[in-house]
Amino acid sequence: MSGAIAGKSTELVVALDFDTIEAAENIIAALNGLPVIYKVGLELFTATGSLWVKHLIASGHRIFLDLKLHDIPNTVAKTILQIDKMGVEFTTVHLCGGHKMLDMIADQLPASSQLKILGVSVLTSFKEEEWISNTSLIAKLGSGRSIHDSVMHYSTVAHDHPAISGMVCSSLEVEEIRKKYPEQFLMVPGIRLRGANVDDQARVMTPEEAASVGASAIVVGRPITQVEDPRDVAEQILNDLS
Repeated sequence: MSGAIAGKSTELVVALDFDTIEAAENIIAALNGLPVIYKVGLELFTATGSLWVKHLIASGHRIFLDLKLHDIPNTVAKTILQIDKMGVEFTTVHLCGGHKMLDMIADQLPASSQLKILGVSVLTSFKEEEWISNTSLIAKLGSGRSIHDSVMHYSTVAHDHPAISGMVCSSLEVEEIRKKYPEQFLMVPGIRLRGANVDDQARVMTPEEAASVGASAIVVGRPITQVEDPRDVAEQILNDLS
């Protein structure tokens, strides 16, 4: 499914990678009024639960609930229905969950739903040799897909399946996917400021670089949330993206 927002500049998603409501709300307060989307991942969601996320939405915040679902088809489809009721804007499923899982989501999600489901391809923490060695026994024997081939395969799945509104990929794959599927919505993590520590990310770009190759939205966590003046950094990034 086509999911890009034609004509819009790259959006900024701020990752609230915390284990307490207090820490997350401190960042939200610091960024008050800025045009950002907040990402709530597994750690924070487990610590806070759905009521807090609903509170954020009721307060006017745009929320990306990044749970990266991958389970038996019925479990994932039922979970997506609960997420849809929360009112979040984006959520994620692993594309490697297969067509049966995606089909069940498409069959059960109401036609009136505004939820945008993004397909996760290859996590940006993977390096090439790690991906090959972890994908399967066949891959370990030398005939598995590379990261590039895997992501391009998943880009077709994300584009063609009616349950999926876009995909999550590293910035290094954006340009080629954008050429193949010009309207695809591409959410890009693994963003680091120039000269900064890449931490646990393996495939990274700066905000400006990711925007220049066609990222629909970039996800930035520690470069904003772990600095003395989060608002100043966020404003600089937004200025670079405009």
